[in-house]
Amino acid sequence: MIAQEHEQDHGHEAEHGHDHGLPIRFFVNNIEHKTPEHELSAEAILRIAGFTSADYTLVQEANPSQALPPESMVQIHDGERFLALRKTNPVSEISGMKDIESFFSEKLGFRVDYLKGNNGDNLVVHDVTIPAGVFAGKICDIALQCNESIPFMPHPAFHTKPALAAVSTNGTQAGRITPEWQYWSRQWPKPPLSADEVWAWILTALTQAML
Repeated sequence: MIAQEHEQDHGHEAEHGHDHGLPIRFFVNNIEHKTPEHELSAEAILRIAGFTSADYTLVQEANPSQALPPESMVQIHDGERFLALRKTNPVSEISGMKDIESFFSEKLGFRVDYLKGNNGDNLVVHDVTIPAGVFAGKICDIALQCNESIPFMPHPAFHTKPALAAVSTNGTQAGRITPEWQYWSRQWPKPPLSADEVWAWILTALTQAML
């Protein structure tokens, strides 16, 4: 009888998502972590990933413009993806396009290469899946125009291939690399100080675009 009641209780927990026996996978800046908990504070998620809430802000990859306060409780679903964004620093962590290239290739695991277009050289990030918004699930290449300015500041605009938005919507224009690319015109509200800020900037534009 006791064993039967235990089985019923265990089934009740599993049915309501409270079985703590199975680890749940989640990702922060594309690095996998595991937890038995179905709910964690944003601060705890940062801590598990090796960051502190004093220096970093947590956002969901699908909604990168909405910061999660450190004390807020976040439901953790298997495969959930987050970004840890560094807060304002006095010194930039990016000194050139190579730093951005390394971020996309080594930290995020994308295939990258360079393409010469009508606008000069471009860093191309291949096969990016848009995580949310009206273009959710679409796969595109993203191109960032190379810039050798001193001090270094990456271009705020970017290109996608194929074109995603209707012509002239969402600040888009005809491609400046070749005709099959679409140009997304943007201006920095403040200079980015890390490559993850550049990535969040692109994600925000793509996930919050309108049809």
